[in-house]
Amino acid sequence: MLQPSTVEFALSGTANGVEISPAHVPFGLMRKFHDDVEKLVLGSNQGSLADTLVEVRKGSYALVVPIPENVRESFERDIAVATESEAATHPDPTRLGVLQSWKRRAEIDGGLTFHLRPQAGARIPALKIDANTVLRRTTEDRWVAVELLLVGRVLEAGGAKTNIHVRLRDQPQPVIVAVDWSILEREAFPFTGDKLLRVTAERNQRTRVLRKLRLIEFVAYQPEFDAAAFARMTAAGEKAWGDVADAAQWVREQRD
Repeated sequence: MLQPSTVEFALSGTANGVEISPAHVPFGLMRKFHDDVEKLVLGSNQGSLADTLVEVRKGSYALVVPIPENVRESFERDIAVATESEAATHPDPTRLGVLQSWKRRAEIDGGLTFHLRPQAGARIPALKIDANTVLRRTTEDRWVAVELLLVGRVLEAGGAKTNIHVRLRDQPQPVIVAVDWSILEREAFPFTGDKLLRVTAERNQRTRVLRKLRLIEFVAYQPEFDAAAFARMTAAGEKAWGDVADAAQWVREQRD
């Protein structure tokens, strides 16, 4: 099994005249830093790092965080171009927003500096964010309303704000889909397991990331291979093409 790449996110400076460290850091600053690190790692992707094991290092206040495989490529690309004004690609707006907020905080508090340092397997440049750091300007992303059919495994359903947590086939981090309780009441128990979901969402035209997912309905879904149905379709096809000696040649002739 491949080892995940890791990145050190560090906060250095002073608080009340004392160097920031795991033994001395204002609670509000620490909480905001944790939230920012999660946003920086995930970007506009849904999900959470709640179950991710991190290392808190001595020295400055530093977190060593494994980067989830499903966001690793985009994370590394975005960090690489965050300070390059002429790069053809634009960083994810959520990630760039975090870096810009760190720069503003450093401008207000001249002694505060934020660091990104590559660790095992990470392919990013070391990045220091202080009052003098030059970052890319924010570009306005366009989000388009879409309606989609998604296949995924429902992990849990319910909660105070009714929603379902779904692990889609093409990404390991679950997405959160809002749902009306009346839809869950009509769905056969159990709610969990593989489902085909018809949803509305907003999709980023540049990154293809989805947000604001809401369930319209569960669609009847049978992923098992139906041998009898396949045999019937094959037999029908053979009958329809029975008098054609070369099907490929016939198609080519129709194109001419």
